[in-house]
Amino acid sequence: MSAFLICDVEVKNGDKLKEYLSLSEHTLAPYGGKFHAQAGKVESVEGTWNPNVIIIAEFPTMDKAKEWYNSEEYAKALKVKPEALDRNMILVDGLK
Repeated sequence: MSAFLICDVEVKNGDKLKEYLSLSEHTLAPYGGKFHAQAGKVESVEGTWNPNVIIIAEFPTMDKAKEWYNSEEYAKALKVKPEALDRNMILVDGLK
């Protein structure tokens, strides 16, 4: 069953964000991950949630998503993340 990573992101530092992206973007593929939405236009249609940047990625399984998040490759990006951005991130099981 697929799993989805969903992030609501607030950019703190543009230069550090570029560094974070250069360290992180290539790390999904070895775990079967792929982006579906990455900082495109966001339009709020209901409720009070009004995020600026949304990221959505899909992994083949929840275990693969967790392996990616805890991987040595992604750990390098996580070291830069606190200076680059704040985010809320969840992993969600897809439909069976």
